[in-house]
Parts: sequence; C-alpha cells; structure tokens
Amino acid sequence: MLSDNDVLKAVQREIEGRGESLTVTVPGAAAITWHPVLKGKIVRCVESRTEQERFHAGPIDLSGREVYETTISRHHIPPPRDPSKQSTVKLVRRESVDDRTCDCGNGEATCPRCKGAGEVPCEQYRPCNECRNLDSCLRCAGTGFPTGKPTSHAAPDAQDRGQCRQCGAQNAACSRCHGCGRLPCTSRQATGSRNCPDCDRDGTVPHKRCAGTGRTVTWTEGVVTRTPSTSEVKLPGSGVFYLARQQVRERGAWAPAKLTDNDPLHDQLTKEFGPILKTLLPHQQEIARRTTARYLRLARVTVAEHPHRVYFVFPTTTGPEVLVLPSQKRTWQLTAVVLGALALLALVPALRPAEHAASSTGRARPSGSLAGTLNSSLTTQARQQALRRKTQTS
Repeated sequence: MLSDNDVLKAVQREIEGRGESLTVTVPGAAAITWHPVLKGKIVRCVESRTEQERFHAGPIDLSGREVYETTISRHHIPPPRDPSKQSTVKLVRRESVDDRTCDCGNGEATCPRCKGAGEVPCEQYRPCNECRNLDSCLRCAGTGFPTGKPTSHAAPDAQDRGQCRQCGAQNAACSRCHGCGRLPCTSRQATGSRNCPDCDRDGTVPHKRCAGTGRTVTWTEGVVTRTPSTSEVKLPGSGVFYLARQQVRERGAWAPAKLTDNDPLHDQLTKEFGPILKTLLPHQQEIARRTTARYLRLARVTVAEHPHRVYFVFPTTTGPEVLVLPSQKRTWQLTAVVLGALALLALVPALRPAEHAASSTGRARPSGSLAGTLNSSLTTQARQQALRRKTQTS
C-alpha cells in the first residue's frame, strides 16, 4: 500500500514534469485525503432447516435417505463446494419410521353410496334426452289433453315429429318419447334397482387413508434447503470522482479481499468502512461463500499553490500513478463560462431580425446611439451644401 510519503513524491514528479518549480514534500504544502475503494461480488450459500411429520399411504422405501439424531439443527452436513448451486436434502430422524397395517385391515371400505349392498334404487322412467320434457308434444305437452295454445318453438334436438301416444295428434310428438316426455330406464332391474356405479356391485371401495394398500407409513422428516444469494460490492457508493474511479478500475493494482473474519485486511477494512462492512461479513445462516472482492486506497491531494487542481494518486503494477483533474470550484467556473457562451449564441439569431427591421424602416424614430449617428450625418451634409453656395457666389 502507498504511504503519505509515496503519494507526495509522486505528485512532486508530476509537477516537475509539467515544468513547474514547486515543492510539495515540505510540511503544510499539500493535504492528503485517503479514499478506500472496495468492489466485487459475493456469492453466499444460505441454509434453512425445517422438520415436519410425514404420512404416506402404502409402503415406501426410506432406506436410501440419510438419518439424523434428535433434531435436524444439530446434524452436520458438509458445506457445498459450489455455493452458487441450489440444493434440497431430505433426511429421516432415527427411530421415527412407523410402518403399520391400516385400520381397514385389507385396504377396503364399505361403499358409502350403496352402503355395501352393491345396488342403488332406480326410477322406472327417466327424462327424454331429446325433448327434455319441454316440447314432448306440440299439442298437449305430454298431458294427453289439448292445451289450445300450440307451442311456438320446436324441441332443440328433435329432428322429426310423429304421432303422440298421449293425445293422438299427428306430426306433433317427439320422435324419441312419442309425447310422453320420459323413457323407460334400461338399467333398471326387476327389483327396482341397478348396479352401484361407485363399487360396480362389489359393495366395497379402496380405503382412502391407505389408498387400498392396507398399510400406512409415518415418519419425522428433516429438510435442509440451500439457496444461493449474490450481492454486488461497491464501496463507497459516492464521494469519489467518476473519472478517478474509472482510472482506478482499469489501471489500479487491487488487493484481493475475502471479507471474512480471518481476512488479513479485516482490521483495515473495519477501520475504514465501519458498520457498513458488517453487512458483507458472513452471518449465522451463511454456510459457504465465494468472494471476488478487491480493495484499493486512492489518495486525493490538494496543493495550496494550485487551488484549481486536484491530484489523485493510486497504485499500479509499475508504481504510483497520478491523475490530475480540475477542482470542483474550477469545474463550476468552466461550466458557467460555457453556459454563458451558449446563452449568447442563442440570443444572436433573435437580435438579427430586430436589426434588419430597424435598418429597413427609415421613417422609424431614431433613439440612443443610432439617433446620434443620424444627426451627425445630417450636419455634415448641411455644411457641404453651405460651402458649395459660398464658392458659387465668390
């Protein structure tokens, strides 16, 4: 790292290289302000652990899972080699697996729909699926008696009309139910019932808890989840000239920083960045990290004899390098000059039309300097005329 003496010597060489005779190495001639710069990226692996009771319907093989003792928080798992990869590990607590026969005994349960009978009651008739008992007959509407008010619309699905079996009207009844509005149930048995559609007359269905296997397995599961987290490092966020920061980033000799408690630069970084550095250090849930951070000290030098200059000194692979930039006050002065010149240029086009109008309007009232010029011209003309008259008379 550069010392104060190294910085002053580098500034002295820069001044002498400009052909100026000024000594800055004497006490009080120059003021040095150090700006520590830290930049890079941190990839953290953050771990979370949870524990829950698990249930599985039917047998399950848990022999391939890692076993932990007592609590998942105390179980040791090696840190990942690559902290940028996400992973989830499921473990089983020792002696927590309970593989038992289901309470149903054989994986079956009584069908809740037919109550084990295998049959459900069935009505003798069902609605016609063509006319849906809306337009079973255009004359009697399935009642057998003329309504006196013919239906104004036809059945949606009926193609042709036939004779109604209820009232005998021709070309008025649904071709499927013939005016009755219902059809005999084809699945109805002589007992007035039909096969249960849920159990197919078996009377039993698979037991829901064990999914029909007759066995259940419960155990305590520990889950270890590792999630990567990437954060950019750029300290300080402001306070360093942009051009100086750019030069340092491209040409500076940076020192690697691990940003851990055992980092050789830990004390130096803590002193310079203070509490903000704690946000970059490992925290409790962080189990691994990969750091590509770099550290450099940039010196800002001001010389009393050169108030309009600022010297920035930073280390490179070949030695200290000096970057000379105008001071902030000088920058504001130059900015004011440029803005004034731009404002003047903007006013010139606006003044030209006014001058042209004044010159083209001879009857306009003269004023100011323009009036004085006109009066002088008129006086000269009068004198010349008087001189001519006198010459002619003589």
